[in-house]
Amino acid sequence: MSEISRFLNGELIGEDREVKNFKSDSRQCGADDLFFALKGQNADGHDFVKEIYSKGSTAVVSKRIDFSPYILVEDVKKGMIDFARSKIKGSLKIAITGSNGKTTTKEFLFHLLSKHGRVLKTEGNLNTDVGISLSILNGISNPDFCVMEMGAQMPFDIEYLSSTFNPDISIITLAGSAHSAFIDVVKEKSSIAKHTKDFVIYDGDPRLALEGKGVIYDQFVRLKGYDTLKTIVEINGSRLILEGIWGDGQIKDLNMALTLLSRIGLTFSISDLENLEIPSSRMKVEKIGDYLLVDDTYNASPESFENTARTCANLGKVVWIIAPMKELKEDENLKNKFLSLYEELKPKHVFTFQNENFYPFGIPYNLDKFLNILEKNDVILVKGSRFYHMEDILKQIREALKAS
Repeated sequence: MSEISRFLNGELIGEDREVKNFKSDSRQCGADDLFFALKGQNADGHDFVKEIYSKGSTAVVSKRIDFSPYILVEDVKKGMIDFARSKIKGSLKIAITGSNGKTTTKEFLFHLLSKHGRVLKTEGNLNTDVGISLSILNGISNPDFCVMEMGAQMPFDIEYLSSTFNPDISIITLAGSAHSAFIDVVKEKSSIAKHTKDFVIYDGDPRLALEGKGVIYDQFVRLKGYDTLKTIVEINGSRLILEGIWGDGQIKDLNMALTLLSRIGLTFSISDLENLEIPSSRMKVEKIGDYLLVDDTYNASPESFENTARTCANLGKVVWIIAPMKELKEDENLKNKFLSLYEELKPKHVFTFQNENFYPFGIPYNLDKFLNILEKNDVILVKGSRFYHMEDILKQIREALKAS
């Protein structure tokens, strides 16, 4: 704690103690964790210090408390961020933002860069200033590469995050529709270029203003088809079989990761790609009896839905079980876009979940009705915003299929 106190420009009150992990959620605290008592919109971490000390944790606070030891600082969040930035001062810092594909691209980069050095990545979907800082503080010290996912829900989030962590290289996976109810997506994603030192890899979207730093990603890997639950691709003229079902979106994410390696002079081979996996709840396909169940429940946007629906159409007759998409800007053409996709792909049946008025087709989801229309070799696509807890529907369907 004395060492940490110096990093935070703080004062250690009480005896020195060793720290194992860093936390900002009192519910996650355990013995020898250091709790940052952050002030949020709905809660103040200082209100939970009694709870965390009862678990054997200690705290960083901005006012004196009745427990010890603790570290007293002027600004808890600023101290935490400055501490995190000091840990990656000598690293090649890589930032990833975009409406879809951030986490997938991050995981691909982690896998590929690990062949060339020590890599730290932000964990899960921890893509805010607090999440990024905690991932860094709980990660390895002095990594060669630091891969940071940056998310945006409100205006200026990306500019703030990129100005805070100052990436050397950035990737914009897609300027799509996600969170369009709250932000100007194109302007938000473009802002990362201002605070990126070297270059920004993107998909050539002409709407993005990247201050002359834009680099369009290269097509190293091309999708060729599917074989059972495997994907056939071509890379530099050679054939490769990837585990699982990959869509155009996942292939794009991989190509962006490979473009980064190529641009910084790192080599890669086909063997480096053999064990790549798509993160959970993103185009996960499992065979249950005579059926294919597609789990794409992590989140939803028009772009991710189209990618998944087109991929599933290559696998057989498809049943869509879909929930609305939250945080989308009101768009009178949105229903027409969905209707055009529906008419083009011609799914066998469509079941909608909760707010059925979101889609111009389908009937309300009912498990018995769904099971009655199923036939051998059907493909079942389950997709929708996490707000609607589609993972629960997925679990219900999985259990029903296994019991049938």
